Amino acid sequence: MLRKIKHSIKQAFHFSNRESNSLLAIIIFMLLAVMAPKVVQLYYIHKPLDHRADIALLEKQLALLQANSNSFVPLDINSATAEPLLAIEGMTQPLALRILRYRDKLGGFVSVDQYKEVYGLSNHLRVKLIQHTTIRKGYQPKKVSLNQTTRKNLASHPYISYSMAQAIIDYRKRKGKFTTFRAIQTLPGYHPDWGKKIMPYLSL
Repeated sequence: MLRKIKHSIKQAFHFSNRESNSLLAIIIFMLLAVMAPKVVQLYYIHKPLDHRADIALLEKQLALLQANSNSFVPLDINSATAEPLLAIEGMTQPLALRILRYRDKLGGFVSVDQYKEVYGLSNHLRVKLIQHTTIRKGYQPKKVSLNQTTRKNLASHPYISYSMAQAIIDYRKRKGKFTTFRAIQTLPGYHPDWGKKIMPYLSL
């Protein structure tokens, strides 16, 4: 077929063999340039789509998400600020600030059970708070000195009533310094439950 085309070119234009070959090559190149995109398009339309690469990428992303969920690090409640607390579902800024203010009044949380003492914190949100926070092992809260703290500062602690603060001051006036923690058991109004709560916050 190419020979017939070459012969026709040679007869029509009176070209030499070399000139006829050159023109034939140009015609073939132009035909390929026009037809190649169509051929490629038809190839990809009829070729079955291969999603293996997409599936592999999706599996990799899922694996990363799972790894991140497994490496979840709870928030240290005794060093936290309000901003990370707001990431907890259902937490509002007033509640987050109230939690931190109560923490600071206590001198730090020593148990997650103390979350119950935060005013306005629902049971549902308390559970969420427990799930997303932690108390560092060996954490030591801010202490209240039985021998040096003033009555006003004693009474500012959530666990020490004004009457108990006065009882501590009266003990110091009558007997001098506290030498053991067991001495608080002699204070008027003492109760073992109160002693258990306040003990982590006391120093001599």
